[in-house]
This record gives sequence, C-alpha cells and structure tokens, in this order.
Amino acid sequence: MTDQIKDKIRGVIFGNAIGDAIGLGTEFMTQAMVKHYYPDGLTEYSQILQDKHRKRWKPGEWTDDTNQMLCILDSLLANKRVDVKDIALTLVDWAHHDGRGLGRTVYSVLGSPIFMQKPHEAAKDYWEKSNRYAAANGAVMRTSVLGIWEYDKPERIRINATRVCKITHYDPRCVGSCVMVCLVISHLIQGETNPALLSNLLIEGDIFDQRIRPFLEEHVRPSIGALRLSDTDSIGYTLKALGAGLWALQHATSFEAGISTIIHEGGDADTNAAVAGAILGAKFGYEALPAHWKENLHKKEWLMEQTNQLIALMEAS
Repeated sequence: MTDQIKDKIRGVIFGNAIGDAIGLGTEFMTQAMVKHYYPDGLTEYSQILQDKHRKRWKPGEWTDDTNQMLCILDSLLANKRVDVKDIALTLVDWAHHDGRGLGRTVYSVLGSPIFMQKPHEAAKDYWEKSNRYAAANGAVMRTSVLGIWEYDKPERIRINATRVCKITHYDPRCVGSCVMVCLVISHLIQGETNPALLSNLLIEGDIFDQRIRPFLEEHVRPSIGALRLSDTDSIGYTLKALGAGLWALQHATSFEAGISTIIHEGGDADTNAAVAGAILGAKFGYEALPAHWKENLHKKEWLMEQTNQLIALMEAS
C-alpha cells in the first residue's frame, strides 16, 4: 500500500469526523438561523452554539454519524471481515451506552424484538410499515469505511455496502446511496479522477432505484442551493446527503471550502458534511485537511490509532 493511499484512507476517516463535528453547529437550522447565530460564518468548533441540542457534545466532538461509522470499523478490526450480525450488535451496544443523536429509523429498527437475530428482517418490517416510504440518511452517513475496506474490489464493495445498509435501512434509495458513496471513495483512494465518474455512478444508481438519477440530475448543480438542504420536509432524505457529497466531489475547490459551503446551508448539516467530508477526504487526502479542524478534533489521537490499525490490517490481508 502506497503512502498516497494511506493518506487518502486517513482523509476519509478524519474527513467524515470533521464534517460531522463542524456540521453539528448548524444542524437542523434554516439558512436564516445560520446567518443569525453565525453572522461572520462558522469556522471553528469553539463557535458552535451551546443550545439544548448541541451542548450534549463537546466542541470538536463528532456525533452519531461518525460513531456509527466507527461501529463498523470496530467490527472490521475485531473480525477482519464484514460481519452483519456483529455490526448489528456493535450498533446496539453503542446505542445503549451512548446513543446521542440516534435517528428515528435506527432507533425503531434496533428496538425490534427480532433485530439481534435477524437485523435485515427487522429493517424490512419497519420499511414496509412506513408504506415503503422511509428513506432516511442514517445509513449513508456511516458507510464511508466500506469504501476503504476492499477498496480495489468494486463487486465486494457493492455487496458489503448493501448488506450493512440493510441492517437498519431497507429502502433501495438508501442502499443505492451507500453503494454510490462507497464506490466514489474507492475510486478516489485509487487516484481515479475520471470525468465520467459521476455518469458511471448514475448507472449504478439505476440498478437500485429509478428515483436516484432524476433527483441527482435535477439537484446536483454548481449552485448548492438547488439541493434545498434546509427544506424542513426533507432534510433527512438519503438522496439529499448523497447529493451533498456528489456536489462536493464536483464543485468543491478544497476540503474546507466544500464543507463550509455545505454547513452554511443548514438542514441536516452534520450528516451532509460527514458524507461530503469522507468523499473530499478521499479526494484531497489527510494532509490537505485544515490543520485547525484536525488539531481541535476531539479524540483525534485515538481516531488516528484506529485508522492506523485498519491500514495495518489491510496491509496484512
């Protein structure tokens, strides 16, 4: 494994965590609220409003988005493979011991009496009870590490992302979102910058759900406003988080510029920035991440240790 690939792997993990941690500052806000609370812009963790919601986390601490990604990482380190039941148990353990920020879909599915033995069936039951409507972003926000694991095996990535997504999110839009994010990350880790990457991704999306392509073609435009990220009726939609990540891939000139643009749109900002942060981390690498965001990230030494363990495991495989 080259140093460049290692740098990009570290970029994915830290990009996910940084986007999540700084995005918390504008989570669930309208654009008007963002401008009111951050008239000069949000650039530092220390600026984050300490209201009832946000004060549950220390400045620079990531939220449930990254914690759930780390549940997958923990399971990979322990089992050296993607083990759906073990990941499910790890999620339950985290939910019981922390669980801050846990979304409705994950909370409901984890609470199913059959979840521990049949997580996919529990997720399917919840989805069907929603009239097959529920397509929240709680899976795509945690999926980035599966773009790292077996990054040079696209078919394995598709299988792994599908299986892990369906632990809690059964809707095909959720599954497609996870697969597409993981494939983007895998391509970027390998240094691919093919202009046809987005076109190829849309083809991938077509395999899962015919609603993915038209949403992305309509909303992923140079102006991020087209995504309407703070629209209160749809802020938690999986395709909005996917769209934010693909907008960043196409239009962000740097990690900081991309994440800053996304969080100032409000909405489910920590999730949108976590997805975009993982993608931009794969694109630009760890060394290119803003020093002030890396240095002030809570538990940064521990996160680097976990990341290096993952790299060592992959090199040994």
